[in-house]
This record gives sequence, structure tokens and C-alpha cells, in this order.
Amino acid sequence: MTLVTPSHLLTLGALGAIGLWVVAFFNGTLDNMNAVIAQGVFPDGRLLRSTYTGYGLLDARLTYLSAFYEVLSNDLSDGPRRLFIDLVFLLSCTGVWTFIESRRRGVRKMALRHPIPFIVLWNAMGAALVQPLYFYSICQSDATLRDATIPLNEAIALFITTVPSMLVFPLFLFAPSWLGYDTWTHHGYIATFLGSPFLMVVICLVCIGLQFPLHGLVSLKDPRRPNADRPWVVAAFLFTGLVSGAVHVYTLVQSVLNPAQDASIARLFFPSPGRVASPVVTDSAQPAAYLILMEGYHLFSQFDWIGVALACVLYVHVLLNKVDGAKEIGHAAEWQRLAYLLVGSAIIGPGATGSVALAVREYRLREEKGGKTKKM
Repeated sequence: MTLVTPSHLLTLGALGAIGLWVVAFFNGTLDNMNAVIAQGVFPDGRLLRSTYTGYGLLDARLTYLSAFYEVLSNDLSDGPRRLFIDLVFLLSCTGVWTFIESRRRGVRKMALRHPIPFIVLWNAMGAALVQPLYFYSICQSDATLRDATIPLNEAIALFITTVPSMLVFPLFLFAPSWLGYDTWTHHGYIATFLGSPFLMVVICLVCIGLQFPLHGLVSLKDPRRPNADRPWVVAAFLFTGLVSGAVHVYTLVQSVLNPAQDASIARLFFPSPGRVASPVVTDSAQPAAYLILMEGYHLFSQFDWIGVALACVLYVHVLLNKVDGAKEIGHAAEWQRLAYLLVGSAIIGPGATGSVALAVREYRLREEKGGKTKKM
């Protein structure tokens, strides 16, 4: 019996709900956020944008999310913004993971074939809550047992799509403050980021369309080259891992080289619930109410990062176990693998560590002829 099973992801999702929303309810963060929404202004006097699309229900939700995302992505804080940058690139990486899994020929379930609504959901409700549950559904699927290959034209399109997904979409959140844009414009870019998962689909479809003269709508599997898609899939995993890992390592290095009180490693990654009620006095010129709001959001993002990181470790570990099949690798080997994943996640980030492991898994999935693995 394996040490880690898919059901552990369900437990992690439940813990994520507690760490995100139960904590935010009891420490007053939800009340503070609702007050900002009701007043239409941040505690420091900046106006909150409330119109985006002209559709009331959608605009109301975008307003709520902008009130959160803007505080963590503007230039009014250092440590909270650094962690949020790391988190956003990590989530972009895991979004690509799920997009790749959705294109395998063996996928039959509608929810696994179309992951974009779930990516939008974890961006809106907290990834530490939603992502472990979606990872669980992937781990429970037999798609790779049926056929792990991806049509060649889709695999090429996937790789091309990873480039803007990792290098462009996250900048919608942070570039406006770096470029000195006003709050109203920044909120518009936040809304664009929240819709960027749908842009992934558009870019992928355009790339598939451009290949129509060569492959048609769906590339047929070539019996002579059944794994022709593999280099593109592996490249997509490695590219996402490279970008996510670079951001994480840069975050750590900056915290070590510039260990300011607001940007130390402890400040970034170790939750301090007490700071929500009593923010540590720094050289910030922001009013106390704004600092309290920011501390609540920062605590939320800390629990989110921890939950997503653990979900990545469990998810990758379970998928590697499934490739092992009926072979018992032993508890000692499992502990060793978990240790490698945990240490790697701490040093180069869960996105980079998981992506490298999934690239290795991709080769192992194709050991059987035609990209199929044997029944377990």
C-alpha cells in the first residue's frame, strides 16, 4: 500500500478551505474587504473600480476580486507583493499542467477535458481550496492508461500557448504598478488577468488552425511515430518549470540579499496571524486600516502558497506512483521521493520541481508501444 493516495488531496482541499476562508472570517479580513466594497474606496483613499463589462453580476465579482488582487500587486508593499508574484507564477505553471492533461487522447470526462473553468475558479476562490480537488480528479482518471498521447498539432499548440501563459499573462497584474499606471487602469488589467485562462484556449485554437493544412483539425496517430508529440509536451513542462523556478529562486535570493523586515524569507513564507490585528509598524506611510487589510490578504496568500505547494507535491507523487503500476517501490523509496519533492519545492519552487518530475513521467508513460501503459 502506498503512503500517499489521491484521497490525501481531498483532505488537503478541506484544510485549504479552513486556512483561507475560515481564518479570513474569524480574523476580520472578510469584514474589511466587504467594507472596502461597500464604500467603493480603499482605506488610503484610492477609488475602487466597479465597472468592467457592463454586466452587473460579473462586474460585482470582478470588483470583489480586484479589491484583493490590487492590494497584493501594487507597489505599496514589498514582502506581500514578492510572495504574490511567486504564487501567481506558480499558479500559471499548474494551470499549464492541467491544460496538458486535458488534451490526452484517453481523456473522456468533460470536467477533465475542459479545465479552464476550474482555473478561473481557483483564481477566484483560492487555489489551496480548489486545486487539490481538481488534482484529485486527474489522479483518479484512467486517461493515461487508455492513451497518454496528444494529437501532434495540439501538442505543438500547447507548447506555443505556454509562452504567453508564463511570460505575459502574469504581467497583467504587476506591470501596471511598475509602469506607474493609475489604480483604475490597474484594475482593468487585473480583470484581464482573471480572464486570461480563456485566452489560453483562444491562442491554442489559433495555433491549431494555423496547422490545419498540415494536420487537419486533429492529427492522426502515426503508427511509425506514436510518440511524436512527446518532445513538445516535455518542452512545455520544462518551459513552465524554468519560468516558475526562476521567479521562486529570484524571490529567495532577493530576500537573502536584502533581508529587510518586510521582505525576509520568514515574512514571505511563514504565516503570522497576529499581524492582521496588530500590523508591525514600518516606514510605511499607509493608514493603519490599509495595513490591516493588507496583512489579512497577505496571510490569505501565504496559506494559499503553502496549500498549492503541498498539492503539487502530492499530485506529482501520486502520478509517479501510477506510472509505477503494480510494482511496489516500497515505503523507503516513497519517503525518498517525497523528500526530494519537498526539498526541491523549497529550493527551486514547487512549479519547477513538479514540472521536471512530470517531464520524467512523460517519458515513462510512453514506455509501452503507442503511448499506452499497461493496466494496473
